[in-house]
Amino acid sequence: MLLKEYRTRLRDILQKMNPEEGAVIADLLLAAAMETDRGTMLAMPDTEVPEKAEDFCGKAIYELSMGKPLQYVLGSCSFYGQEIAVGSGCFIPRSDTEVCVETALKLLGPGDLFADLCAGSGCIAKALAAARPDCRGYALELSREALKYTLFNLREQKNVQVLRFDVLDEEEYAALSLQAGRPFDLLISNPPYIPTDDIELLSTEVRYEPESALDGGEDGLRYYRAIIAYAPLLLKPDGYLVFEIGYDQAEEVSDLLEKAGYSVGVVKDYSKNDRVVFGKKG
Repeated sequence: MLLKEYRTRLRDILQKMNPEEGAVIADLLLAAAMETDRGTMLAMPDTEVPEKAEDFCGKAIYELSMGKPLQYVLGSCSFYGQEIAVGSGCFIPRSDTEVCVETALKLLGPGDLFADLCAGSGCIAKALAAARPDCRGYALELSREALKYTLFNLREQKNVQVLRFDVLDEEEYAALSLQAGRPFDLLISNPPYIPTDDIELLSTEVRYEPESALDGGEDGLRYYRAIIAYAPLLLKPDGYLVFEIGYDQAEEVSDLLEKAGYSVGVVKDYSKNDRVVFGKKG
């Protein structure tokens, strides 16, 4: 079958599944199946679609119908201009997290040292390191499944070191402080922040993602409390903490930071929801 004919067929199927985005998803799948980008794929309408490409799309349609996220089906997504590999066991980067990156980039100074806690795919650390090659950082992740993606995505970033790290363990902070050999200028984190009881209310697609990357404890604040409590073991006296938060958590996370002696700022995302809370010590 010619590509232009197969594309029409694929778009019809996927638009029935997803009327708003089906056409775009069809093109993304077909480009991936043809092992090229969308622009190149659209420029070869009379090319014969190989059998392996049809097999790829058929499997993808089934997986999408079962609720599997498109990013898992494709094996990657775009984040802050970077291609990020993702898959089962790894949290999928969201565009709103780019606001976290933008906030941190405004706070980093020349030659600064940063750490990305709960790094997951490593998207934040990769974005910071690529934008600021003069800075050095650590990407810290506990999950062994996610860590495979952290390592892969940061394999070419020579100014970032990936470590297995438990942000709830005080001793890990003390050990990292010794390893780094100097105080950190900035700590950034997009931690699990969904209250435990709310996990079952999430969409099927989101529940495909690892629960460990979603569950923030009874009130969703477990990881914020731990990072704020242990940050002094790493952070210089006037260093910064930068957090991504849930849309309704700005007041609570701000209060935690203020009680710990930080001056606090809040940044909204592209939908005008509170998305980042940052604090400066001292």
